[in-house]
Amino acid sequence: MSFQDLGIPASSSTVTVKVFDLIDNPSKVVASAAAFLTPVLPGHENLTCTVFAFLVENTTTGQRVMFDLGPRKDLENSVPYVAEAVKAGQMVMPVSKDIVEQLAEAGIEAESISTVIWSHSHVDHTGDMSKFPASTDLAVGKDTVMDTNDANPQSSVLASDVAGRKLVRLESETNSFLEIGGFKAHDFFGDGSFYTLEVPGHQAGHVCGLARVTPTNFLFLGADACHHAGVLRTTSKLHRHFPCPGELLAATRRSVSATHFPPSNLVGEFDLASRTTPLLDIAENGYFEDPSRARASIQKMGDFDANADVFVVLAHDESLGAIIGPCPVSLDQWKANGWKEKATWAFVDEKNPAFRFNALDGHN
Repeated sequence: MSFQDLGIPASSSTVTVKVFDLIDNPSKVVASAAAFLTPVLPGHENLTCTVFAFLVENTTTGQRVMFDLGPRKDLENSVPYVAEAVKAGQMVMPVSKDIVEQLAEAGIEAESISTVIWSHSHVDHTGDMSKFPASTDLAVGKDTVMDTNDANPQSSVLASDVAGRKLVRLESETNSFLEIGGFKAHDFFGDGSFYTLEVPGHQAGHVCGLARVTPTNFLFLGADACHHAGVLRTTSKLHRHFPCPGELLAATRRSVSATHFPPSNLVGEFDLASRTTPLLDIAENGYFEDPSRARASIQKMGDFDANADVFVVLAHDESLGAIIGPCPVSLDQWKANGWKEKATWAFVDEKNPAFRFNALDGHN
């Protein structure tokens, strides 16, 4: 499978992408796993995770945009209901340096960012927009609700996020309808180097990014389409194009709970090779506004995940740290570095921090 099978138009224009992780220590994150995925096995009630933000730079024009910002480091100054959850210890995201500080350390001034793209408006993605100058636009999905919290107490948008700056709605192409991999697409720079995709389900207006880092290689910035690689994997196409290495395949027979993930014949050991559906599902009554549309989006994402020209990077994929190394790091050479092959099955490696497929109460 090549990128052309997904309907991605050909182009020689590219972007560079650098990923930042806002979380100091993923193991210190406090978030209820049951709000995002199922099943939750005993001992894995907490969802430890990364929170990635991406610097995208057009290699021709030099224009810079941010795709997501991660959380602000002072969440106690976020909207009231978030501040209350932080105070109660129900939400913990350890951030010592926010994205503006991390950018500065990398030699990138906030003033050089032309646009911040929010994949959606949850606080672990929106950062503190007041730290960007008014010259930085804010771009959101066309259906994203942008009422501020002072007018709508259920909103996670602060008045300071939008005050004095241009708000841009990311519309799919209307005069020449563009669809990539089943998702409506917007050519952000107008040259085929970076697309935003309408990926519904998690929140109204939720978008993902598709970055062309070489004329034929792409990054799928998956945002919160799902919150763990196990919700995306596995699929029959993935087995066919990126089979799990034999040693790891054998190890999963012992490491993965056959009680919670029974083989097709319902007896014996866990059998990853015969499984053609993801190990995990999204939470029905959690942080997904439309679970059925979210599942449909995840199924479409599986085509990107099984494509040799695309590397999928979810915002909260804790499995990637062991593959790509400490952030910030450029993702442009993912194919040359073999990161897709290394990352695809890392989530079922019991040595990887993202592994959550054994019952820690001993009842496997």
